[in-house]
Amino acid sequence: MARLAPKPSVVKRLFALSGNQCAYPDCKEHIVDESGTVIGEICHIEAAEIGGERYNEDSNDEYRRSFENLILMCSNHHKKTNNTEKYTTPILRQIKVDHENRNNQSQYDASDDVVNKAILNLMEQKNKNSGEGTQFNNQANTQNIGSQIGVQNVFNGEKDDEIKFDGARTVIKSLKQKIDKLKEKASPPEEDVIDYKNDLIVKRPSKIYEIPVKELKFRKENGRIKAEVESHEKIHGKLNELEHDTQNLLRDFLSKNDPEKKEVLKQQIKHKGQLQPAIITCDGFLINGNRRKMILEELLEENHQDSRYENMRVIILPENVTLFDIKRIENRYQLQDDGKSEYHGLNRALTLRDNIKDNYTLLAQIKDDPQYSDKSAKELESIEKNFKKEYLLPLDCVDRYLKTFNREGLYNTISESTGDKEGRWQAFKDYSNFYYTTLMVPAARQKLGISENEIGHIEDAIFKVIRKRKLDSQEIEKVLGKVHSFVRPNNLKKYLSRPEAKKYILSIATDVPNDIKDSDKIDKNGVRASEREIDEKWGNNKTVKEGVLGNLMKAYKVVHNQIERMKPLELLEDALKKLNHENMKIEDMGIENYNSALKFCRAISSRADELYEIIDNERGKLGKLRKKK
Repeated sequence: MARLAPKPSVVKRLFALSGNQCAYPDCKEHIVDESGTVIGEICHIEAAEIGGERYNEDSNDEYRRSFENLILMCSNHHKKTNNTEKYTTPILRQIKVDHENRNNQSQYDASDDVVNKAILNLMEQKNKNSGEGTQFNNQANTQNIGSQIGVQNVFNGEKDDEIKFDGARTVIKSLKQKIDKLKEKASPPEEDVIDYKNDLIVKRPSKIYEIPVKELKFRKENGRIKAEVESHEKIHGKLNELEHDTQNLLRDFLSKNDPEKKEVLKQQIKHKGQLQPAIITCDGFLINGNRRKMILEELLEENHQDSRYENMRVIILPENVTLFDIKRIENRYQLQDDGKSEYHGLNRALTLRDNIKDNYTLLAQIKDDPQYSDKSAKELESIEKNFKKEYLLPLDCVDRYLKTFNREGLYNTISESTGDKEGRWQAFKDYSNFYYTTLMVPAARQKLGISENEIGHIEDAIFKVIRKRKLDSQEIEKVLGKVHSFVRPNNLKKYLSRPEAKKYILSIATDVPNDIKDSDKIDKNGVRASEREIDEKWGNNKTVKEGVLGNLMKAYKVVHNQIERMKPLELLEDALKKLNHENMKIEDMGIENYNSALKFCRAISSRADELYEIIDNERGKLGKLRKKK
């Protein structure tokens, strides 16, 4: 199939994030010169056609002409990157991401003529190389790209109610019409500057409107409830935000998330009103302000339909807002630690990772937070490393845990909300620290005497301890500590460095089953228990209790007894026992070890005489003191 010309809106975005410079590291060549001539080139990361550099036969033509697969370079570096051994697909993608992140705050505004000419150059170069006729629709040469992006493409059939803008999220036409009809000019202040694109930098205000709160909708793509939504969809299928039942479910998820801070916000709105406008899409979906909608609805119900709580102050985003724009707005407002309800650790981790998958890099997310915006490159590197440690690495452990128990995607079994006292997130943070700094580091692992083939069994045992969660008695908990305390690096090192104690930890992996019988998950009415109830049944199973708690206590006694016997008298007693051990048979020593053995005996004898003299002197001093008394 002939290559497709990239869409003007895609090229416009490429130029915007290029800073008008070649993407090759440290290259200062412009893409457009001072006279407005396009001197750079649009390059494919994966070739558009068979035989080209890095061609991917599993891809498709739409992806090949997409923003993700295109990069702007000078002609020299375009040719240089044809070396596919040196410039692989992952390397070029990283070059693209790094370059665009550097220019994100100072975007280049390319004219429509420049964009059209860049596309024409790409297609003409292709035709020169192949000898084929032009495949490019020259209508783009005269079409205004700004208007093209805004041209409505109304789909037929089942999509009649959708408005699709090139590169933008789908808009529900009927909901937009309703919002347009109901919105009213807000009482002063009538405008506010929000953190959208570069509005804050240029201080560009947006109008505030008042809209009936009942007409606004919760979004399931809300970072605060990501774990709950993904877990629900894993079991029950995809949620439809347009359905009344889905809206009630999302409200319920939000209500359970950080109830204490919700109550603080409720009292604030009750006494001072809504202080900041919410941010919504043009068809009424909330990007920022989900909890405020929920609280206003509660206050409206509790106060006999008091009109003070009937409307919500909102700023409406333009129709062509992209999903990437929405992710940035949510990150800037809701992931910032500005006194609002912070995302629960697990939900935040899921949001950060999903954003990374959508090319919103971790570093870009961090830099979008005002508290990190003025940090140096070295400081940002340290902050990024800490974010990985606090969120992404524990989340990797969570995924392995869920896979172990055949629960992939059921993140609500880790923790149901902020403040969930029975949650496991902290345990995974502690364990991931041990896993990545010890189990995955050969030198650290060898120091503890852990072999590589023991890693899987150790992790299996620790996952079962984490799943057990409750140690069932204050006495055991007093001895072993909380589960997340037990799996901390220093504690695990103490247990796993002692062969006898490690033996009991490994026994947890072999003695404890991964699950209970399917029949035990169903009640007498044929209703399946919730995953949390199944956890409790598993944890109360006799084999599980004995396997987890019994082996933990045995391991504890090994460690505890060894520590207790570090006192001087016990050390002497242990030394004598070893000298008198039944295996101390000289005939089994081997003649080649006689000289070494004699050296040890002289050293032992010398040290014994030295200790005898020290102890005897201390005893003599004590006797003199007693006589004086």
